[in-house]
Amino acid sequence: MRKLSTLCFICFFFTSFAQKNKQTAITFGYTHQFPIGNLADRFGDNSSIGFSFFKEKENNMFFGVEGGYIFGNNVKDTSIFNNITTSVGAIIGADGTYSNINLMQRGFDVHAFVGYAYHPKENNLSGLYLSIGGGVLQHQIFIDTKNQNVPQLDEEYKKGYDRLTNGISTKWDASYKFYSPNGKFQMYAGVNMIIAYTKNKRPYLFDKAEYTPNTRSWDNLLGINMGVIIPIHRKNEEEFHYY
Repeated sequence: MRKLSTLCFICFFFTSFAQKNKQTAITFGYTHQFPIGNLADRFGDNSSIGFSFFKEKENNMFFGVEGGYIFGNNVKDTSIFNNITTSVGAIIGADGTYSNINLMQRGFDVHAFVGYAYHPKENNLSGLYLSIGGGVLQHQIFIDTKNQNVPQLDEEYKKGYDRLTNGISTKWDASYKFYSPNGKFQMYAGVNMIIAYTKNKRPYLFDKAEYTPNTRSWDNLLGINMGVIIPIHRKNEEEFHYY
């Protein structure tokens, strides 16, 4: 029974994507993300600038790829430099003065996705687009020394503190895409959730003076997004009315 179900799914998948295109487009947008679970202990909310490329078929199935650059200034784990700071919490540079160090969040996500679009009117591309994808999530603490000479935090030593972490992930997305009456303006807004199974890739943690545990964690990001849609090609444009 399981083999039959898998075979039916494969047949449905390839039959769907063998159909003609209804639209091909790229999107550019902004996402505000809120960490959930283990990730919330390290970072606060952040931002992501991203893009996607997708195709929608005549049966309203769509598929594509997307990626986002993650950045933020809210790093909660500020104790990582306790072993190299003075009694007042300062880090002394090579010139003997206090160094100004900033901690920021950096990362990215890349996913391939597939989904289904619900169009209230068949001759209108506006509607609810639901998708699920698989890919990779990566995040780390970006240590900005502002070009100061801080021997304790040169490029190699930073790796012992930056918590570079990545792993496989899934992404769920629900967005409403709006196509203007004249067909020259399109935008979208929605929510998404990234669920990743990650591991710290640095072999040694300098602040803890120990090897990185061989464990993984669940890192989740809830996002609220919006952006613009740039059509590349629509099948029979005259058949669609945008309102």
